[in-house]
Amino acid sequence: MRKTQVATAVAAAGLGIVGWWHPPVTHTDWAAWVQAVGVLAAIVWGLRLHAMSVGQNVRQAAQVAGMFATNMHWVFRELSDACGKQAWADYSVHRRILQEILVQGREVTLQSLDGRSLAMVGSLRAIAVEALEITEAHGEAGHTGQWLELHNYFEKRLPSISAWLSATGNPPETSGPTDYAGLRTSFGQLGNP
Repeated sequence: MRKTQVATAVAAAGLGIVGWWHPPVTHTDWAAWVQAVGVLAAIVWGLRLHAMSVGQNVRQAAQVAGMFATNMHWVFRELSDACGKQAWADYSVHRRILQEILVQGREVTLQSLDGRSLAMVGSLRAIAVEALEITEAHGEAGHTGQWLELHNYFEKRLPSISAWLSATGNPPETSGPTDYAGLRTSFGQLGNP
């Protein structure tokens, strides 16, 4: 934005100097001056709109990345609880939700993220893929012996997810979100039948 303001000031000063030495006398001169001012104003306005658009894209990408990280923290905590209770129904539902959160994480526009948020999204995507690979073998028939291992796995990952959230300015709540922010399921928006 500062560059745009400097360019506008330089253009206005240039027009003022030229206008001082060659003031418009005829109606043709005035038309040329009006046209020149209009073109410069259009260029400045276009640059301003572009800067605003880029800023909005950066904010939106950071918001989506923050929602992705918050949802990851929530689902890992829920999966940890489900494994600790050995609750197959909760485990299978939250594993499916983890798949949908990973899809949400893949929709983050990486080009618009700053370095720290980009590292967070890349790291959390890798953690989600790893979790899905580890939990895929945990089928209903053979799930009896792996509950403790899976519980420990999810518990070990929670601090790193929390650290990423804090590092990017999205500290996790103490109790965590009770809902997914913006996550859609195959049944529609969560909370709506």
